Amino acid sequence: MSRHNLQRRGFTLIELLFVMAIIGVLATTAIAMFQLQQQRAKRTEAMTNLNAIGKLETGYYGENGSMPSSVPVPLGAPGIKQPWDDTAIAAIPGSGFSTMGFSVEGSVFYVYDANTSSSGCACASNGCFTASAYGDSDRDGNIAVVALFHADSGGTVCPVQVFPAIGPPINPSDGLPILEQPVDIFQYSGPVVDDY
Repeated sequence: MSRHNLQRRGFTLIELLFVMAIIGVLATTAIAMFQLQQQRAKRTEAMTNLNAIGKLETGYYGENGSMPSSVPVPLGAPGIKQPWDDTAIAAIPGSGFSTMGFSVEGSVFYVYDANTSSSGCACASNGCFTASAYGDSDRDGNIAVVALFHADSGGTVCPVQVFPAIGPPINPSDGLPILEQPVDIFQYSGPVVDDY
C-alpha cells in the first residue's frame, strides 16, 4: 500500500489545540458575563426594596407627621446573603423598619438603613428622608451604595447615613438632583463608592 492511499483519520494536534483555545476564550467571556448579571440582579434587589421603603416612609409621614429612621440592618457584613428576621430586627435599638411596616421575605444581600430627622438629618420639617442600601456583590472589599433621596417641601435632603458625604447625585442632563427613585451612586460619582 502506498502513502498516497492512506486516508487521514482524526484531527492533528494543532487543530485540537486551536479548538481548545477558542472554547477557552468563549468560556472565559461567558463566565465573566454571568457574574456581572448576578451582581446586577443583586443590585435590583436593593432598588426594589428601596422603592418599598420609600413608599412606606411617605405613607407613615402622611399618617403620623414624622418619619421613622433605622440603623443599618441586618447587622452582618454587606454582600453576604443574610436572613431578614423581623423579630430580631425589631429588637435592634434604632431599627425603625418594623415601625413603618417594612419586611422582607427570605434573605438579603444588602444592608439597609433610613436616615431621617430623628436620626440626625438636618431636616427641620421632618419631611425628608434617605433610604440606603450597602452591598459588596463583587466581594472586592469596597462598598457599593444605592440610595433613594426624598426632599421636603423646602428642598432639604438627608445624606446617606453611613457615608454622610454622599447626597443626591446631580442628573447631568438637567443639572437637578435625582430624587424619588433608587440611584446607584457609583453611576454618578465614579470612584467615591464601588460599582457592585
